[in-house]
Amino acid sequence: MAEKKGYDFGSYDKDALTQPRDLAWDNWAKFEKEGDIVQGYIRDVFYRAEEGEFKAQRGITLEQSDGVLINIAIKRVSFILAKTDNLRLGDPLTVVFEKTLQPKQKGYKGAKQFAFYGKNLEENAGNKTVAELEKLDMEKQGQSNDEDWEDPIATPEPKKPQGSETEEPKE
Repeated sequence: MAEKKGYDFGSYDKDALTQPRDLAWDNWAKFEKEGDIVQGYIRDVFYRAEEGEFKAQRGITLEQSDGVLINIAIKRVSFILAKTDNLRLGDPLTVVFEKTLQPKQKGYKGAKQFAFYGKNLEENAGNKTVAELEKLDMEKQGQSNDEDWEDPIATPEPKKPQGSETEEPKE
């Protein structure tokens, strides 16, 4: 049988189809107590669709200083996502669990408040941003970029009293 040319099977490991998120799928940041910190270099960014009790999330895989990969889930709230939007693949990111807010409704847990720290490193200037990578992953899954944002501070526009619809004077 003739040997086919064009691919070096001896260096197959350079062509891994498994992504960092997959390697860390069983290792998610827990943030159980205030002051918990997770930090590392951004190795992957993905969109995680709503599933069961979990609403849609932005996922970021970090490579920690010990080489262990860990996934972080970020709530899809526009002002929270904006904090990581401009970081790039390879940039450092630190997430700190600052405090638990008082619940708005009795019998529920309060929301966790996080602080995000990061820096754009010069050597990553040509890499895609977190927002760009998430958008690509959303498109692969058939999602639009804005359709599932949760905006906790959005309020409906006030309704006009009946009879208040008047035309603007024409000049």
